[in-house]
Amino acid sequence: MKTITGCKQRMDSALDESATDLTNLRPPKKKAKLKSAVWDYFGYPPNAREDGNPICNQCGRKVAAKGGNTSNLFSHLREHHPAVLVYNFSPTLNGQASCAKKFPDPAQPTVTQSFAKGIKLDPSSKQAQELNHAVAYFIAKDMMPLRAVEKPGFLHLMKKAVPMYQVPSRTYFATRMYQDVRASVEEQLKEAVCYSATTDLWTSSSGGGEPFISFTVPYISSDWQLKCHCLETHFFPEDHTSENISEMFENMLQEWKLTKEDLCGITTDNATNMKKAFSDFPCVWLTCFGHNLNLAVNKVLKIQRVESAVRACRHLIQGFSRSWKKKRDLKKKQADLELPEHALIHDVITRWGSTFEMISRFLEQQQAVCAVLANERSTWHLMPKDSDISILENVSQLLQTFYELTDALASEKRVTLSSLSPVLEHIRSEILAEQAEDNALTRQMKQVMREDLEVRYTERLERLLQVSCFVDARFKGSFSKNLDDTVEACVEEAVTIATAVSPCQKQPQEEREENEVGEGSSSTTTATKRKGKGLSALLQQISSSRQNKATSENKNIHEKVMSEVKTYMSLPTIGTDADPLAWWKMHAEGMPFLAKVARKYLCIPATSVPSERMFSTSGHILSPQRSRLSPEKLDMLTFLHHNLSHQALQLFPGGPAEKGGEED
Repeated sequence: MKTITGCKQRMDSALDESATDLTNLRPPKKKAKLKSAVWDYFGYPPNAREDGNPICNQCGRKVAAKGGNTSNLFSHLREHHPAVLVYNFSPTLNGQASCAKKFPDPAQPTVTQSFAKGIKLDPSSKQAQELNHAVAYFIAKDMMPLRAVEKPGFLHLMKKAVPMYQVPSRTYFATRMYQDVRASVEEQLKEAVCYSATTDLWTSSSGGGEPFISFTVPYISSDWQLKCHCLETHFFPEDHTSENISEMFENMLQEWKLTKEDLCGITTDNATNMKKAFSDFPCVWLTCFGHNLNLAVNKVLKIQRVESAVRACRHLIQGFSRSWKKKRDLKKKQADLELPEHALIHDVITRWGSTFEMISRFLEQQQAVCAVLANERSTWHLMPKDSDISILENVSQLLQTFYELTDALASEKRVTLSSLSPVLEHIRSEILAEQAEDNALTRQMKQVMREDLEVRYTERLERLLQVSCFVDARFKGSFSKNLDDTVEACVEEAVTIATAVSPCQKQPQEEREENEVGEGSSSTTTATKRKGKGLSALLQQISSSRQNKATSENKNIHEKVMSEVKTYMSLPTIGTDADPLAWWKMHAEGMPFLAKVARKYLCIPATSVPSERMFSTSGHILSPQRSRLSPEKLDMLTFLHHNLSHQALQLFPGGPAEKGGEED
């Protein structure tokens, strides 16, 4: 009987609660004395008496609060409305003041102090997701191991910083976050009407020396922004033959749902296997300008007198790098001579840029270095000869300009291919042109580089460079060897692109044939009757009608393109520091055919630096301390690092903006 009575009372209470207007609850009259912000969430109906059972304005339940005691009220919020405590009582979130700050009471602990240990954020809540994204950003951008989220130091930091946050396991970041980023990149790639690619091979310097192949995709988005995504850093244990490289590349295209027909250019180094691997592709294979320049400079460095001087400089640098005493004495001499306190640089033989830096730094510190060597008889053999110093000065003066050019053409976020024609012309006509004041060695070095660069760019590549330079509003026809030929090549490319995406070609084959038969039947009825009504006559009619229609369409498109070219040439060129893609964004609607050519050619990079940057990142990730990292995890971390940019993902709303330091 007692149980039935209790159930009846609970049912009556629930009916009363459901009939209560929760928006019209009044606070207790004694609220002025009850210094607790919890009463903002409890109250009484307007005409009800204060019987010690206030109603929650969140769910309508009555909670016992005899004598104004708030313990049950806090317990109710903690169990049924934890978000109220987290977002409205915590002093660490959203800038909200705590209960103690609103109503100071030294004897009463704050809500955070009372309940922080027991409250955890819901993993599906917005704040928990933002914190997950922030942790993933930390791992990817700082190239940290996934197990960092399970280390005691990191967990202690997060517990102190955000005690309500439960850090997910590394499995979450290794699967869920990678899948989210990959899905975002796939969605963005759908904007690419056409795209280019860079690829390269690399062997890790730590661990077991595993070989990898990289794959990056630059393209121009629908809003005329140049984007570049790192898609793969694949483990490549097979022989690096042209057949295996081509097969691996096609597999990567298929995995990312990219078609070979939309590929407009591939930029790689000059390796024979790379050249052969992409010789059968419909797009143009472009040799990396940086590698071309590297090969030309290496031929200069192999001149006997130059090689001897560079070897002597390298031997001197090695002597200082192995002796702390010489480094200490060098700093003293630098201070005495008021020279910059710069350390000497040792070069990497395979990178001419580092050789140039080594020579330049030695020439800068020549007085201090020679003064240190002169103090000890045992180091006199390291003293460079005057002839060697003269040769190094000539080499440094020649390579200075090339060093600057390489940096300028290594960008991932700015158009570079269209700048290659002006740069090559500047190299041939200015930098490598013989001057009256040049000595015999300088003339020899210039001749060696000029002859080597001449054979690097074939007729097909020259056509590519001319067209890309023409559709760049900074240059137009300024650097064309033959403007008429360049215009003709550009018009031909525009017609080809327009007919390739013609609506009639996208119709089903049967529908096109029916339409062609219908269009041609009225004009050729008499001829058909003369030739008969057999199948051969019908096919001949269809073929003739289709050819006439295609010829007519091409003629109309050709005329439109020529009209656009005239309009394009009549507009003034923009400054060399302006963005050609921003210019095309403004004028694409008025010149749609030329805009398609610009979108195709301006996304091709002049160098394969994007792939090289991936290897630098992979080298930091696959460090000697993490030499057992699996190839799959390396690919995943490299992918996340390169694609967690402010323009690549909307998944990280609180992530810091990129400063562009990695693009150049």
